[in-house]
Order: sequence, then structure tokens, then C-alpha cells
Amino acid sequence: MSENQGSNQGFIDQLVVKAIEKRKMTAQNTTGKNKLKLEYVLFSQFDVLDTFVSKNGRSTIYHLANKEQPEKQVCCKVINDDVPDIASKMLIDEASRLELSQHPSVANFIKIGTEFDRPYLMYEWVPGETLADKMQRHSNKGFRHDHIAWLVYQLAGALEFMHTRGVCHLDIKPSNVLVSEGDYIKLIDFGASRYIGETEPYAEASLNYASPSFIETGVAEPQDDVYSLALLTGHLFLGSIFGDAWHKQIKGRKRPVLIPGHIWNLLKEVIKRPRSHGYTAITFAQQLAKINSGAIDSKSSAPIFSNLRNADLVLTQCSPYERVGAKRFKLFELTLAVCLAVGTGFYVHQQSQPSWKTIVASDVTPSDMISSIKPAQTASFLSQPPWEIEFALNDMEKDVISMAPYREAYEVQQLKLADLYQQNQGDVAAYQGLADELPPSLLAVRYDLIELRQKLIDDGALFPYADKTLTNAMASLNRASADSYKLATIAGSKTENLTNLILSGEAEIASKALQEVWLLNQSKAYFYSQVLPNKVMKNIDVAITEHTRSHYYSKAIAKAEAATEFFGETPELMQKIRDLRVARSEYILFSTVTEKSIFGKQKLHDSLGELERNAPTKFGEITELLENMASDSIDKSHQKSMPARGAIAVERALKDYLTESRG
Repeated sequence: MSENQGSNQGFIDQLVVKAIEKRKMTAQNTTGKNKLKLEYVLFSQFDVLDTFVSKNGRSTIYHLANKEQPEKQVCCKVINDDVPDIASKMLIDEASRLELSQHPSVANFIKIGTEFDRPYLMYEWVPGETLADKMQRHSNKGFRHDHIAWLVYQLAGALEFMHTRGVCHLDIKPSNVLVSEGDYIKLIDFGASRYIGETEPYAEASLNYASPSFIETGVAEPQDDVYSLALLTGHLFLGSIFGDAWHKQIKGRKRPVLIPGHIWNLLKEVIKRPRSHGYTAITFAQQLAKINSGAIDSKSSAPIFSNLRNADLVLTQCSPYERVGAKRFKLFELTLAVCLAVGTGFYVHQQSQPSWKTIVASDVTPSDMISSIKPAQTASFLSQPPWEIEFALNDMEKDVISMAPYREAYEVQQLKLADLYQQNQGDVAAYQGLADELPPSLLAVRYDLIELRQKLIDDGALFPYADKTLTNAMASLNRASADSYKLATIAGSKTENLTNLILSGEAEIASKALQEVWLLNQSKAYFYSQVLPNKVMKNIDVAITEHTRSHYYSKAIAKAEAATEFFGETPELMQKIRDLRVARSEYILFSTVTEKSIFGKQKLHDSLGELERNAPTKFGEITELLENMASDSIDKSHQKSMPARGAIAVERALKDYLTESRG
């Protein structure tokens, strides 16, 4: 083929490609034209009260009132013409997350629609004022502490609920919080929201409020919302400050005058450690709810609400003196109690030695000293966390000889634990791997559901019942994903996480995280060795009691005997079995003599034998009572000319049993 022929062929191929693309474009335009234009439908049914264009220009929000019922007002968010396809997907995702997050303090979701030329989202119109508007109105005034605490508590309730559903809002700021005319709080604008642990592009979060960890990683975590909540709280205390001066003040070292000291410490703790501060939305709000009752009367504090409806349910009134002085008083009270205990119980303390201590005395030889250490002291020493044990052993101020027995006991304990770990290392690694892999596995399933939902929407094949089922499934997966992250934190290997923390200069946080996991697992060990068996025993007691109340004594005894196979023949269980056998015997004998239920000769004989074996001290008293009851019943039956079959049976059984036992 000549050079000219090759060029001609290439040119022809380009024309063919352009023709195909043009045909596809024409087909899409035709499909779009066949769909009704959204605005035509909206404006025919609603009056447009206001219009808001988003900052990025991708969407428009219409404030609408129903023409037939003007009091019924809604918001309709519409994707604008000629915007990237990603905008439509983002609107559908926003709708999905808003629907999952329905809470009294969140704007009500109404519907998501795709039947017109563009997708749209309808949600509740909330009459009222945004916090941003209030800040502007009360320019340069901080808001009242009790109003801030009540507002944050309501927001925290909504965020905590969202987090349990697997959703992070990620755009907590004054313009997204509405205070209605009835003083209700409503959180709006879920455009930046994400599923927990999920990475998505096109984040729309405000940089002034977004967590640096979220900006850096692009992965949403509940702690990111708590970080934004802390910044919002600081902003409310400072009031409306032009520019980002408020942001610099909150992140600065010097405490602003308008922020109380204990609140400043709380904010700094969250801001310094965006994801390792240890607060949930609710626990943060609970700390904020400790009100300085002496400072809220200041005229410089502007109100957020007209009144604080139900705020007294969560706000704790206290003064600075009470906050600081209470701790000192408690310490003083504790000191007095300790002194009294030492003064009055010194002899008992010396005899029991409930906790470990070093023994340093110049006239005590090493052998005498070692022999004087009680087992309880060693056990108490070994029950401490390993970092405290290491500190005690390495403390140079302590006498080396006095610490020798404790050091030896600790080394023996660690050798035994090392042997135990070697035997079970494979199982430990397997469970850690399972815990580590569970969150990404659940996220992958959830992502598949999201893609399926989007595909069905695009194809126009998503019917309402299927949409509801998918939404519920996604909500369940969101909760499972959030729970799996908590599980991974406890049961996972944490190797990568701790390494990253140490290498990034957060060694203190890594150490604290490791200590928390150790303490939790030690607590779990005690739970499985003591608490769980006690709970199981209580459940067994409940089952036994239920059978006893119904007079099914044989079933109750069988359950108690089954429990001995697990717990062993403990004194408590054996006494319970004896008591049940006595109760069964008494029931059989007294039911027969009163003719409530008449049992056979062998049953009565066996009951007397069981009664004598299990309650020998009561046997004589009970048999005498039975004889008297039987005799009275027989006498009365003669007077009424009615046979006392039960009384006669018990009288014969007693006579036969006593004759047999004496013979």
C-alpha cells in the first residue's frame, strides 16, 4: 500500500468514528427530548418561592409551595443542564445517605426521582434561620454556653444515629444547621456525606471545618464529624468573626476570653488529635453539657434559641469552684478515709497484706525477707498492667533484693504465657486476620449494592419495593461495617496502624492504643473466667426456678444435675439439688394427703426415703405433721361418709416406711 493510500484509509477511519459518535449523540439527545423537562412539571404543580444556585454551579435548589395547599412547602434540588455525569451520581448518593440518616434533627427525606430529563431530590423545607445567619445577626458576640451545649447535644444525637447507620456527614458548619421557628434543630446538605471507611472522589466538604485526616486520606470516619463539631462549637463561643480569624484563634495556643477553660481543654484535645481523641459525638456533647452557671448571665452572650425546651434533661449546672473544688474535696475526703482506715485497721492490714509492696529493712536477711512475702502480695503484683510492672522493676530507688521475688514471679509468668502463645499462635493469627479482613469484605459487598442500585436507576428498572429492599440492605451493611471496624480495632493485628503512628511521630498515641487493647483483653479474660460463668449460672437458675414454680421438680433436678457436668459438684449446686429433692418429696406427700394429686404407693415410699436422706433433721417434723393431717382427714371422711383415699395412702406409706426402716 502506498503512503497516500495509507493516509486516505486513516482519514476514512476517522470519518467513520465521528459518524458513529454523532449517531450516538443524536440518539441520546432524542431520548432526552422524549422525557418531560423537570421544570415544566415542577412549575405546573408548585409556586417557586425562592431559588438558590449551588456554589459549584452544578445544581439548583428550588423552594416550592404546593399550589393547592400553599402551607405544604418542600425543597427540590435539581441537577443543572450541561454538567458532568458525575453530578447526577453524586445527587443520587446524597439522596441515599439522607434517606439512611433520617432522625428528628435531620431534614426529612421525601423522594429521589429520575423520571424526567434530569434527576432531582425532594426534601423537607425547614422554616427558620441558619446558625450562619444568627452569627451574622449577632455580629462579634459569642453565644451562651447553655444554648451552645443544647444545640450541640441535639446535633450529636443526629450524628450518633448516622454513624450507627454507617454514614458520615463531613460538612458540619453553621450554614448547614437550621434552627426552626419552634427551636428545633435540623441538619441539612448531605452533598459531602460518605459511607464510613469508603473512599470517594469529588469531596465537597468545607475546608474550614473538615478534619485534616479526612482531607489527607479521603476516607470517612465518625471522628471526622466530631472534629468538625468541635470547630463549630469553638466558632459559636467566639461568635461571627470576619474571615478565618476564628479558625486561627481556636487552633492557637492562647485561650480566647469567650471560651471557658474546661471547654478550651476539650476543644484542644479533639483538634490536636483529629482521629485519636477518643470521643464519640455524644460523649463530646456530654462533656460540653457541664455548664458554668455563674457565667451564662453575661450580657455579651447572645442566645441561639428563644427557650431551652427539655435542655435541663442533659445540661449539668455547676460553677468553676464546684468543678475544681469538688475534685479537691473528693481527694480530701478520700485522704481522711484512708487515714482512718490505716489508723483503725493497721493490725488487720499487716495480717492480710492485700496488695504487693517492697520490704526494705536493714535487719532483715534476704531469706527472711523472701519467706515473709505473702502469696496475695505476689498475685496482686502480677495483676498489674505490664508497663506498671516494668516501671516498678526498673525503678532504681527500690531495693534490688526486695524486688527479686517479684521479678522472678514475673519472669515465670511471662515464660508460661510465651509457651501458651506458641501453642496457640496459629489460632491467634487466624482470628486477627479474620478481624482485619472483615471490614474491607463488607465494604466490597456494600459497594456492589451501590453499583447495582445505580445500574437499576440508569436502566429505569428500579421499582419502589426493590429500592426499599436495597436501601434496607445497605443500611444493614453500613451498621455491620461500622461494627466490623470496632471489632478489628480490638481483635485485629494493629501492626500496620501502630507502625504508621510511630513513624509519623505519634508514639504516645500508639502506646496508649496498645495499652487500651491490653486492658480490654485482660478484662475479657476475667469476663470469660468469672463473669460469663456467673451469667450462665444465673440463666440456669432462671430455668430451674421456672420449672419449680410449675412443680416440675424432676425437670428442675435434671437441669441442676446437667449443670454439675460443666461447673462440677460445687457446694452451691449440690445444695440446690438436695433442696429440689426435698421440695419434690414434700410436694408429692402433701399433695396426696390433701388429695390435690394422689400419687402411687411406690412414689410415696420413694419420696419418704428421699426426704430422710436429704433433710434428716426435718424428716421427723414432716412425718409427724403428715400423720396428724392424715388422721384428721380420715376422721372427717368418716363423718361425711366419704373415703379419704389420699390420707389413707399416706398413712399406710408412713407405717410401711417406718416399719421397714426400724426393722
